[in-house]
Amino acid sequence: MKKLLVSLLLLGGCATQGVDRADQQVIIKKFYAKVEDVKPVKLSSNVKTGIVGGSAIGLIDELDGNHEDMVAGALAGAIIGGLFTAIAEGSNNAFEYALRSEQEGRFSVIQKDEIDLNSGCVEVTIASEARLKTVPAVNCINL
Repeated sequence: MKKLLVSLLLLGGCATQGVDRADQQVIIKKFYAKVEDVKPVKLSSNVKTGIVGGSAIGLIDELDGNHEDMVAGALAGAIIGGLFTAIAEGSNNAFEYALRSEQEGRFSVIQKDEIDLNSGCVEVTIASEARLKTVPAVNCINL
């Protein structure tokens, strides 16, 4: 068992940080946009679903026991299901960026990362998902 764990860790360390597999056969588009407004937003959460699913699994796992075992299994499953869902989701805080570009007009992007807005200009990358990064203001002179 220890040999398997060590070999998996070694193989994981050899993984390359190349192009995202989800970007295969997807058009990747980059352009510059001016930031018109930023506001914090809350993302929806699936923690309640994780709690319900975990409690159902815990209950089903303890169906062969008495009612106390079933209650304990449901409670343990609810805690674990909710906890794992919350960890996987991370923070519910994000930012909505209202942007404007010549090519796309006005649009918005929601992302968890807060970007530096000193230049007021961002590079937008659209592939399997949209990403923003701060760039010098000179890139947005004509926008």
